Amino acid sequence: MHALLRSGVYLLASAVMVWGQGAKKAPSKAVAKEPAEAAGRWIMGTIGVGRQSDGTAEFTALKGLALKLGDEGKHALAYDLELARVVGGWSGKFVTEMNLMSRGEYPSALGQIYFTTDDAVAGFIPGEKADQLWRRQGYGHLGSQGYRIASFEPAGSYQSSTGAAVRRDVLHFVCPATQGRIREIPRMVDSNEAQLIVRHIEVSTPQGVVIILGRSTDGGRIGVRGDGQRAQLEGYDVWRVPAGIHSVEVAYAPVGAAKPEGWPEETLVPNSKRSLLWPAEVITKGELSTKTGEPYVTDRIPLPETNPWKAPLFVSGVDFFADGRVAIATFHGDVWIGSGLTAKLETITWKRFAAGLYHPLGLKIVRDEIYVTCRDGLWKLKDATGQGEASVYEVFNYDVQVTKSFHEYVFDLHTDAAGNFYFAKAGPVKKGGRGFDEICDHHGCLLKVTPDGKTLSTYATGFRAPNGLGMSPTGQLTSGDNEGTWTPVCRLNWIKQGGFYGVPPLAHQTPEPADYDRPLCWFPKDVDNSSGGQVWVTSDKFGPWQGRLLHLSYGTCSLYGVLPQEVSLNGRPQMQGGVTRFNLNFESGAMRARFNPHDGQLYVVGLRGWQTTAVKNGCLQRVRYTGAKVRTPLDLAVHPGQVVLKFGEPLDVATAQDPGSWNLEMWNYVWSAAYGSPEVSTLQAKLAAAEVGKDGKPEFSKEQMTQTKHDPLLVTKVTLSADGRTATLTVPTLTPCMQMSLKYNLRSSDGTDFTGRVVNTIHVLSP
Repeated sequence: MHALLRSGVYLLASAVMVWGQGAKKAPSKAVAKEPAEAAGRWIMGTIGVGRQSDGTAEFTALKGLALKLGDEGKHALAYDLELARVVGGWSGKFVTEMNLMSRGEYPSALGQIYFTTDDAVAGFIPGEKADQLWRRQGYGHLGSQGYRIASFEPAGSYQSSTGAAVRRDVLHFVCPATQGRIREIPRMVDSNEAQLIVRHIEVSTPQGVVIILGRSTDGGRIGVRGDGQRAQLEGYDVWRVPAGIHSVEVAYAPVGAAKPEGWPEETLVPNSKRSLLWPAEVITKGELSTKTGEPYVTDRIPLPETNPWKAPLFVSGVDFFADGRVAIATFHGDVWIGSGLTAKLETITWKRFAAGLYHPLGLKIVRDEIYVTCRDGLWKLKDATGQGEASVYEVFNYDVQVTKSFHEYVFDLHTDAAGNFYFAKAGPVKKGGRGFDEICDHHGCLLKVTPDGKTLSTYATGFRAPNGLGMSPTGQLTSGDNEGTWTPVCRLNWIKQGGFYGVPPLAHQTPEPADYDRPLCWFPKDVDNSSGGQVWVTSDKFGPWQGRLLHLSYGTCSLYGVLPQEVSLNGRPQMQGGVTRFNLNFESGAMRARFNPHDGQLYVVGLRGWQTTAVKNGCLQRVRYTGAKVRTPLDLAVHPGQVVLKFGEPLDVATAQDPGSWNLEMWNYVWSAAYGSPEVSTLQAKLAAAEVGKDGKPEFSKEQMTQTKHDPLLVTKVTLSADGRTATLTVPTLTPCMQMSLKYNLRSSDGTDFTGRVVNTIHVLSP
């Protein structure tokens, strides 16, 4: 099993991400806890308030935002951004720490609880619904009639009525159907020897709104002033605001204190210049590769790991501005911008741009603006003041559903030529990796968002943990996926709209499918035990791989060239093929890659979790084409009795035409509800069946999983093309198979010996 470090985003905390399993290496170590200095004044995540004796949080925001209040940050307020409600308020410490090995936990409030609200209740009720509490059924927001988050402005700079400079967080909620808008600014107030949590709420609505204040049992400690009238509604204290533009303040006193009355008012005037949250820049110096003779080398670009906020740099996304600056996202919730990516990498200047996001695992720059896919939705980060920091976190699309499952990460971000956005959501894998928790509408789906952000739709289904996508210049989508339940080993998918990619419980069909769309290829565990994303070579400065597809392996920290072949399967187009490895190693689990428009080279980022060959928590490395000869295969095709490989350079005739220079074998896997699959012979009339495990679910025994039943293939003849680059292997016993491995020991025409391996899948022996 592999997992990525999950931190409570500047929390003081960490847990794990499990995307795939099957690596043969021991878990690599990662930071167990995030230092307190990295904690900002807010975090986005699944957040609980009111911990019970069994350790679970009583009231939970699936798409939450926790804010520290007061100059010393010793009070806090948690919001459910999806339902526009306040989950609760408290004093004391911020949220619980989480250690690396935890799964299924999420940040919970620490200290004295002031008040809480129900999980499913809307925080603001439109006037036409004002006669009853509005509750969510299942997952997701309340539709166009309900209020939800529109934007968040963290720690803005203001001048208070006392003349003091203050920071205030501002939340904007909107009701799409009515265009009702609510602006909320929370703060702490000292009044009558009690410390009050105060919500300043500005309402602009054509039909009125009901504000949920808190439970009636807490009503004696809740004070309200402003336009409107207090009332009771199904066990809640509420405040009814008429249509129009109005202002309301709600104050919460701690347990044992009197109801707030006459607390100090605050008038805020925005400062002309926003006070920066992270004014310091971090300088690093790159390290050029010293390798010689290789066509591709990796230059190291040090991350701002030593920074004033001790923010960890587990890098999860990358893209470039038009001027060549790079933007990276981190799993812990940061976005950083780096400049100075020159040929020699002498001075790279890093600036922290955003923080506190909920597991951003994809980043895309569109018209020089940064978009990130987080677990709670798709955000647009805006530098509205031009000072180099995101002053507005604007919701672009918030429709993706979230549950409490620890595993349902939202992966990658790409756009097509029409401006549509694409990302994937994992299945809710259970603790231990086998099976799934409760399934919502978007689990295991590749999702599409329209260019205006208004509409989210399902593009394809049946994915387990697709940590990474690819998008060709013509709009062809690809994805990886990771071994587990219904996924025998890792796979590379050539996506068709409406396709189903292997996991029946995540097909969202009744009845569940009995078959699946075939991948371009399967991967043996020693090649890729945990897949990352893909990238198309759009640069003309990257050698003979221009116009071709590359694949990243998180588990083996590797880069592979993809060798596709289009065939016809059951009368429908089908892509099959394989991969060949670049002679490179990355310092961390390779997940995302982009080409820099300025130098035309490939930049790869990744992070370290479990069962990866990674040696660093995060990396940013440049794959640079040196101009040296590329001897690896560039094309692969299979036909009845033939395997055809085209190499980057001419081969030595005698060596290439010697059948002893080639070694071929093939095998199959078992597609089943079991976790993973043994490697089984293609000659078996019936594939091996999984046994019934202790929990009553299919499971292969350890003995079955360690058996490797490969079928050797005899090469009887090799023919070389006139230009010496294409070798045609005659293999009389070649048949379709889920996995073929082709190893070669060759010499190029210039006398250079080289070895390599191609692994591929054969669905059809194309005429």
